[in-house]
Amino acid sequence: MLPSSLQGAKQATPSSTAAAHSALYRWADSKVIAALVLFRLINATLVKTYFSPDEYWQALEVGHNITFGYGYLTWEWLVGLRSVLHPAVFAALYKVLSILDLDDGSLFIFAPRLLQALFATLGDFYAYRFAYRLFENQVTANWTLFLTVASWWNFFCSTRTLANSMEASLTIVALYYWPFLGSTSGKTKGSLKLSLFIASLTCIFRPTAAIMWLFLGVWLILRLARQGRWASIIYTGLNVLVIGGGAIFASAVLDKSLLYNEWIWTPINFLRVNVLEGISLFYGSSPWHWYLSQGLPILFGIYIPLVLIGSYHSFQAGTGLNASLERQVLYLSLWVLVVYSALQHKEWRFLYPILYPLLPFAGKTMQRLFLSSTNWKRSKSRIGIVAALVIVNAIMAWYTTLVHQRGVVDVMDWVRDTAREARSQGQDLSFGFIMPCHSTPWYSSVHIRDAKPLPMWFITCNPPLGDIDPATYKDESDFFYDDPVAFMDKRLKDRSPTTPKESHLVLFEDLIRTTPDMLVWLNSQGYHECARFFNSHFHDDSRRRGDVLVYCTISPP
Repeated sequence: MLPSSLQGAKQATPSSTAAAHSALYRWADSKVIAALVLFRLINATLVKTYFSPDEYWQALEVGHNITFGYGYLTWEWLVGLRSVLHPAVFAALYKVLSILDLDDGSLFIFAPRLLQALFATLGDFYAYRFAYRLFENQVTANWTLFLTVASWWNFFCSTRTLANSMEASLTIVALYYWPFLGSTSGKTKGSLKLSLFIASLTCIFRPTAAIMWLFLGVWLILRLARQGRWASIIYTGLNVLVIGGGAIFASAVLDKSLLYNEWIWTPINFLRVNVLEGISLFYGSSPWHWYLSQGLPILFGIYIPLVLIGSYHSFQAGTGLNASLERQVLYLSLWVLVVYSALQHKEWRFLYPILYPLLPFAGKTMQRLFLSSTNWKRSKSRIGIVAALVIVNAIMAWYTTLVHQRGVVDVMDWVRDTAREARSQGQDLSFGFIMPCHSTPWYSSVHIRDAKPLPMWFITCNPPLGDIDPATYKDESDFFYDDPVAFMDKRLKDRSPTTPKESHLVLFEDLIRTTPDMLVWLNSQGYHECARFFNSHFHDDSRRRGDVLVYCTISPP
């Protein structure tokens, strides 16, 4: 009779042999997480540009208002359109910094992105683990990890304080734990309760996230019904009601306690205002194919062929490890793409949640590509592909995070530093931003410890709410750009006699180029250029082109 240890070796199954072989290519999870945390923290400190106003105006400004009692609340918060849960994360961070006397200087400005870097790490890590769940191949998972780290979009967006960024990271976590039927892996059957809880958070952050989870829920119930597992259907439904309903109620309590002071059901308001009343169209509409022609190419960039090839092979595979699971993920992504394409208001970041689930298919393509490499010449061409992936993504990441639309961020750093120095010398400054609405960060970027709010105003662009006819409606921004000089003259005329005019005006260079009378007006009011910041080489909004200029009536302190 053979020793037990040898019996085990002799009776080893092909799957256990494959697992042992796969383990050769796997790093300890603790090391992967530590490396990802370090990478994303560095990533967060390198982001110096402006992308979407929501990064500040729907997150940090609201959190600043909750913690310090001031910070601009846009119209969405006045009508109860958004849950306070997402900005409350940053409000809690601000509160901790305030208690520790650290709510001043660079740390205060970078802290929210450093916190978001931890959520970005979650997205990276769970994309890596989700790839293993999909394909049960460690090499594919490793390639997926490489692709998510090298992705220009992730470097550009994952550490920004957008609800979409947090939604994308939490979505891949919830997908990893979702109980997909058809998975062959006994170790990753999922956890319905945990997945539903995390999914509920994404729906509170962004009510449109329900589009994804509605698909998965219906798919799961149909599969259970086909198998006659009626008890499991009831169990699933009860979990949805208890966890989902509990999350919505808890969110309403948080909303009432922190901001609204009354019961507000934000998902209902979101649906009513944006979908039924069509207010989202006030901020632009795009053709049905926009996500195909622009959205996906922007998000995935040079990865597009890899994703398509990997998706094709998964659709073609009738059998094999998790073939059903792979197709479910692809059908889910297609569903999200189709539904979002049917909505008229479109933005690149809305598709972010399907980036992480689709990257494993690109990872599978890379694994197959190198598996087919049989000689040095072929290996060199494949190494060239890897080099191209890194170089192209690095160039795009560098330009979008360090160059494009940098001036609107740099000017607020200048405003904060100038205001702090002026106050130390007994001067009171005030700022007017005569540029399209929400072109810059706001109070969360000019916070000065133990100081009263810096007097600032900007030109608003509130949408036509209620019974106002959108066809004839003009916001404040429209009135300004119809005749900038007349607008400013009226503002001076209407101000209180005891209110002095602004010491500083901030504007885009395009305003001076296209409206020469504006420069004449500035000179006549005693303003002169006192600071200039490069912003961008190009911009799709002509009003935001050129450098960011600061005109002053007094010399900088």
